[in-house]
Amino acid sequence: MQRSERKIDMPQILSILSAIAGQLDFRSVIRAVSNEIKALLPHDHLDVALLSVDGAMVTAYETGLHTEWDAEATAKASVAISPIRDLLTGEVDHIITKDAQSDRRFHFEGAFSHAIFAAGLRSRLHAPLKIEGRVIGALSFSTQEIGTYRASDVGQIRIVADILAPYFFALRQSELVRERELAQVETEARAEGLRIGALRLTEELENARQAIGMDLHDQTLADLSRIARAMRRLGAHTKLRGSELDALVEDVEHCIRELRVIIDSAKPSVLQFFGFGQAVEALLERSVGSAPGRLSFELDDTDAEVFDKLPPNTAIALYRIAQEAINNVVRHASARRIRVQLTSGDGWARLHIEDDGKGLTDLPGRRTGGLSNMFTRASLIGAELKACPGPDGRGTRLELRLPLPAAAIESQPAEVVR
Repeated sequence: MQRSERKIDMPQILSILSAIAGQLDFRSVIRAVSNEIKALLPHDHLDVALLSVDGAMVTAYETGLHTEWDAEATAKASVAISPIRDLLTGEVDHIITKDAQSDRRFHFEGAFSHAIFAAGLRSRLHAPLKIEGRVIGALSFSTQEIGTYRASDVGQIRIVADILAPYFFALRQSELVRERELAQVETEARAEGLRIGALRLTEELENARQAIGMDLHDQTLADLSRIARAMRRLGAHTKLRGSELDALVEDVEHCIRELRVIIDSAKPSVLQFFGFGQAVEALLERSVGSAPGRLSFELDDTDAEVFDKLPPNTAIALYRIAQEAINNVVRHASARRIRVQLTSGDGWARLHIEDDGKGLTDLPGRRTGGLSNMFTRASLIGAELKACPGPDGRGTRLELRLPLPAAAIESQPAEVVR
């Protein structure tokens, strides 16, 4: 093959730069370079191999003769089996061969060279693409003739490689950013799908829980109440001593009271009929009333009506969080005071529960499960929940805030911001 001995000069470099300017993908760049450089470095095939971030894999892009590294199905292979692995690992600074078909450097066990042989490529010239002295890939020229390239061509390909290296590096970085953004979007989409699925499951469980509560109320509680009335009537006609019968009646009535607590917990009718503020107050009265020792509560339900405008399932989730938090204080915190605040403003509903008990660090391990449940419920409804020490480092303060729907925001006085 006859060709000019002209070297790459400044006009030629500017011509290459002009040709690749504005090209936004690897294949377009190498096609532009191929057209500009063909007279100086003749080739039937031109390819660029780029290393992965960890340097373990190589991705090839080509123009000219199509091989198994076809531009529409970019080949990816391990550097360990690449025929130019010594160049990619920095062991040599160029590779030039008269005939790759017989060059032993292209023939080793497992070598990814069959694409070269299948396309009949013989003369090959390779130079590294470097950024700040680090190899990021390789530029390769090939022809189907033997002995096309000479030692003098090594300087030529190095100039082209130096022009292309920063351009390819920038394209690769842009590609990695897009891949990361896509992966982030996919991750967020999966997380949102899981959240919605978990929310629906939670709602179904809540519905089932309320159905059980209604069944207990309509059947079991009614049956026990009927038994208690029958036992009282029996007292006038039985030979059993009154004290014995009274004890049985008391046991049944105790079961009825306990069952009513379970039913109210499963199906918070106060929430449904009287609103969120009244439901929390009833919860506090019942929980504090059953607590041993001295325990008082304070409720600030200034903006309780805003909570009543929340979707029913959201209000129930907030009620369950309050229920879990108050029960934890009563059972584990050894507190003397509970303070609950229901406030709103600036587009948020806020639920704060504070106690003067042991605090988070001194609580037994089983409290962790309760906190975990609360954080899970908050996450499912899009609320933010924070657990921190109370005032002066004593006790525990739970701070929950939930973005309000438009209907609830419209009901807020404009000047109210807490």
